[in-house]
Amino acid sequence: MILTRLAWRAPFAARHIKRTFAASRDDEPGQPDRCVIEFALDVARAALDADISEIRLRAGALGWDIELWPGEHYRLLAAIVQRLQPRTVVEIGTLTGLSTLSLCRYLPEGGTVTTFDIVPWTRVPGTLFRSEDFDGGRLRQVIGDLADPVVFQEHAALLASADFIFVDGPKDRRFEPAFAAHLDTLTFTRPPWVLFDDIRELNMLRFWRELAKPKLDLTSFGHWTGTGLVRWTAGSPARNGTSRRAADAVGQ
Repeated sequence: MILTRLAWRAPFAARHIKRTFAASRDDEPGQPDRCVIEFALDVARAALDADISEIRLRAGALGWDIELWPGEHYRLLAAIVQRLQPRTVVEIGTLTGLSTLSLCRYLPEGGTVTTFDIVPWTRVPGTLFRSEDFDGGRLRQVIGDLADPVVFQEHAALLASADFIFVDGPKDRRFEPAFAAHLDTLTFTRPPWVLFDDIRELNMLRFWRELAKPKLDLTSFGHWTGTGLVRWTAGSPARNGTSRRAADAVGQ
């Protein structure tokens, strides 16, 4: 069926609009278990009181409110770290550093955040980082594409020890599936929590639906473009062949 341009027009006005699809949940691979649901409820409650006002002051006037919650995910990221108290946090996709600083907000003593990107933060226009943010080893940036098997293997030990991984990658239909497949090759110290950003964007719909792990769409308590929470357990592959064939049939 061919949809006209008119058919895609939103029936309301908003500052920013993106297209997406809704689909039945009962036949989707990767159902949330009790552990995922309880953790989601816990961090959602903590996000209600999470304080990122200092980060907002650093961000200045962006045209939108980073403290908005639900709707934006920065308070949720801070709350996850506050409740989890992780020793090792990995972020994929640094950009201006808003998410990174949110992850650092409640980082415990001795905890570290390692953020990956393919562009150094010093070359990003409008970066929020300051040189002193990287003093003491609490925060560091690594330049490299974790979809590349060689780069991934170089940092496999770090990823295997991660308590929390935040994935805000390129959403290009290549990176996220490749990264998920690489994660499945690791033996983790403990099953990490993984949060995917923008899961309701068109380029992320198929990946998220096929992700055959205990997971929960947390968008109502996170980012309006989609927030997906996953407990990265062993024993089931990240991707589901049946779901993939169904997606092929409709051309997604």
